[in-house]
Amino acid sequence: MEIGEPPMTKSTSSGGTGHCLCGAVRYRYEGEPVTIGLCQCDRCQRQSGSAFLIGVIFPRDAVTIEGKLATYETRLDGKNRLWRHFCPTCGSAVSITLDRYPEIRSMMGGTLDDKTKINPRFSVWSSAGQPWIRMPEGIACFEDYPEGTFGG
Repeated sequence: MEIGEPPMTKSTSSGGTGHCLCGAVRYRYEGEPVTIGLCQCDRCQRQSGSAFLIGVIFPRDAVTIEGKLATYETRLDGKNRLWRHFCPTCGSAVSITLDRYPEIRSMMGGTLDDKTKINPRFSVWSSAGQPWIRMPEGIACFEDYPEGTFGG
C-alpha cells in the first residue's frame, strides 16, 4: 500500500454532508476524500478526547461550511500555524486547516453523516499512541509525521 494511493472508501457515491453535535455547524463536501488517516499525537488526543483523531482530507475548496466556527490557533514547530475549528455552541471539533498545506481541509471523521466512508489508510505519531491501541491490518503506522501522509 502506497501513501499516495486514493483512499479506499466503502461508498461509491461522490460527495456528502456532515455536522457538529448540535447541528449549528453543517457542511457539504464534493468528491471523495484525498486521503483518510489517524493522528495519535498528544494534541490530537486532547482535541478529540480520545486515543486518536480521524482526519478526512479534502481539497479546501471542495468543502462548504455553514454556521459559525470558533478557532483555536497554535504553532506546530514555532513557525507553521495550525487552526482547529470547532462549534462554539456544542464544542464539537469540525475541521483543521494548516498554513503548511493551504490547499487542504481536514474534516473530523466523527462529524461525517455517512461514516461508512471512513476507512483510514495510515496512522501518524504512533510513538505517542495509547499502549492498548492495536491498529487493524492494512493501516500503515508511522512513529512520527512523514511527508506524504495528511498534507503532502
